[in-house]
Amino acid sequence: MENTTTIVRRGISAAAGSIVLTAMHLIAGGLTQVDDSKEFRAGDVAKARDRHQTEMCARLLPSETIKFSGLYPAIESRLALSSFEPGQVVEIDPRTMSESEARDYIGGLKALGARVSIYLVGGHCDIGDDCDSLPSSVQLGSTGSWNWNQSERRILTITHAAVLARLAKGIENGWRLGANYIRIDNLHHPAGSTHPRTRMQMQAIIDLGENIEDRLRADGTIEPERVTGLVAHNNLVTWEQLIEQGKLRRPPAFFTSERTGQLTALPGFEGDARLKGALLSPRDIPDLQAGRRLAEHFQIPYTVVEFRRSHDLGHPGKTYQLPQSYVDAIQHLSEVTEVIVIPDESQYVGRSEVFWGTGPKTLPKSPNLTAPSLAGRACRLMALPN
Repeated sequence: MENTTTIVRRGISAAAGSIVLTAMHLIAGGLTQVDDSKEFRAGDVAKARDRHQTEMCARLLPSETIKFSGLYPAIESRLALSSFEPGQVVEIDPRTMSESEARDYIGGLKALGARVSIYLVGGHCDIGDDCDSLPSSVQLGSTGSWNWNQSERRILTITHAAVLARLAKGIENGWRLGANYIRIDNLHHPAGSTHPRTRMQMQAIIDLGENIEDRLRADGTIEPERVTGLVAHNNLVTWEQLIEQGKLRRPPAFFTSERTGQLTALPGFEGDARLKGALLSPRDIPDLQAGRRLAEHFQIPYTVVEFRRSHDLGHPGKTYQLPQSYVDAIQHLSEVTEVIVIPDESQYVGRSEVFWGTGPKTLPKSPNLTAPSLAGRACRLMALPN
């Protein structure tokens, strides 16, 4: 097996390699994978005992805001700039265009008054060159969906040095292209998986992204006036836990959940089966409740993305129609900003059906570079109203 330093530094700048190596020091003994068999056990016991005495988490509300006009997923198609409007967050995958095209496209979106979020496949790899570029010591598995498993593999050793290097390269590239936000996808625990992401793994990845963001801001690559941040996507229970444990420096840019019924933490494909039969309540999904608490506390938009034609996880080759009653129930949850229903899971594009909720509808107008850090002290978020 190659030396981990060699793996980390290949294909990215020396500075980015340094960031990854720093993140690796979060991993005990320099191993290529987190040993988290006993993670936070003592802390969890103490937290449960003393929770009623813990202070509320710092809110860090922005002094000036702009209107949030909704998330516009455009991951798999390069849509005309006329498709978008000011205040939208347009999510793109720069791999669908050349570097110069991506830079011009991002510039055009920002000139419209939109903000740009970069999609990274993150905890999965695309079958072919992407997966093949990872060393054999990176363990791969099923994505938890027969449909996605035809094109992707789930990365099990998510904090392997080579995986961190791959993430660092994508994160740095997004901000160098001029984007505002980075969304690292596939950090969730899919139905049927026996390898959930842990808090230590998530913290290592979030720290990696924020270290790169801080360095690029310090050296002027990220201009002082450009708003940037990481998107908290799925696995929102873990984001909430890390914030309450004082493990993160700052809040995410905004919150998103996707395929909430299919990805809920229920045995096997139970969530998908209950959703298909219109028997699943959004209130039974921990990630939705965590997203609502986070959105209320930080007054940051929370978008839920569903697919009208969904792949039946328990029956390969079969699909079903998303029940509208489930969409309506999510829309009426307090602190949900919007529910976007995309026509088909096979193409992640568009806002053909949008159901606005009562959640936050503004974004920070400018970076708050003087905001106090969240890190270093345990705290608690306010409970949701009944």
